[in-house]
Amino acid sequence: MNRIQDAKRILLIEDSPTQARYTGLLLEEAGYRVSVATTGGAGVEQAESGSPDLIMLDVVLPDLDGFSVCRRLRQKLVHYVPIIMLTEQRTDIEDKLDGLNVGADDYLNKPYDEREILARVASLLRIKQVIDELHARLANEHQSYEALKRIALVDHLTGLYNRHYFNEVLHREFSVAARYGNPLACVMTDIDHFRDFNSRYGHPVGDWVLHHVAGLVRIMLRQGDIIARYGGEEFMMVLPMTTVGDAADLAERLRDAVATAIWQHPEAGPLNITLSFGVAALPAPGIDSVDKLLACVDQALYCAKHNGRNRVEVFTEQLA
Repeated sequence: MNRIQDAKRILLIEDSPTQARYTGLLLEEAGYRVSVATTGGAGVEQAESGSPDLIMLDVVLPDLDGFSVCRRLRQKLVHYVPIIMLTEQRTDIEDKLDGLNVGADDYLNKPYDEREILARVASLLRIKQVIDELHARLANEHQSYEALKRIALVDHLTGLYNRHYFNEVLHREFSVAARYGNPLACVMTDIDHFRDFNSRYGHPVGDWVLHHVAGLVRIMLRQGDIIARYGGEEFMMVLPMTTVGDAADLAERLRDAVATAIWQHPEAGPLNITLSFGVAALPAPGIDSVDKLLACVDQALYCAKHNGRNRVEVFTEQLA
C-alpha cells in the first residue's frame, strides 16, 4: 500500500456494530485509518474535530436521518470532504436524488461488493486530492476558493448571501422537507420606511442601515439557518427543521432586538430603525411548491406592513 493511501482517514457513521466492524476491517485491510461514530450527532462532532479525508454515512441512524447529517456536515466542514451515503437495499431514485441534493458525492446500497466500495473510496479520494491541490494553488495566488465563492454567492454590501444562492438553497430544502414531512420555515423581512433614510440622509446612510441591520440579524440566527439579501431592503431567511411557531418566535426576537437597539450613525445621529416580518412554513394546506411558499410569506409581510409595521405576521388561510 502506498504512503499516501496509508495516511487517509475515513470516518464511518454507522450504528450497526456488525456492519461497522465489517466495513471498518475491510477499509483497514486496504490501508486506511478508520474511526467510527454510532450516531449522527457524534459523527458531525468527529468530522469537525478529526479532519477525515472521506466520510461514509448510513442513512438510518438512531438520532438523525442521514440526509440531515449530510446537510449539517456540508454546512460545518470548511474544506471539501467526500461523503458516501450507505443504505439498505432501497432502489427509489428519489432517495438517491435527495442524498445527492443535500451534498452526498456517492450512494451505495447494502450489501455492497467489496471491490466496488474500495474502488469508489479510492476514486473519491483521488478527486479530493486534486481539489486540495487546486485549493492550495489558488491560495498561493491569493485567489482562494472561499474568496471566489464569496464573490459569486455573497452580497457585497451586507455580507449576506445573495438572492441567487438563496433560491438554490430554498429549492433544495423544500424538496427534502416535502418528501419526508419535515418542517421548513421561511421568513421575509424588510426595513420599515427605508426610503426615508435615503431621501432624508442620502444613500450612504441607507447603506449603513442595511449593513448594520444585516449584521445584527445574522448573529442571532442558528447554525444552519440561511439569510440572504433578497431585494433592496428585503431579507429572506430559510429555517430548516423549524415549525411555523418557532419561526414566528424567532422573528419576534429579531424584531425586538432591532427595535430596541441604539442606532447611532456617525454623521446622521440617532436613527429609529424597525423591521416588519412575514412568516410561512411547511407543512401547511395549499403550500405545495416553492413559488407558493414565497407568495405566502410575501402576503404575510404585506399584512405586517398594512397593520402598522414593526410587527410579525404569520400566513394563515384567512390571508390567502
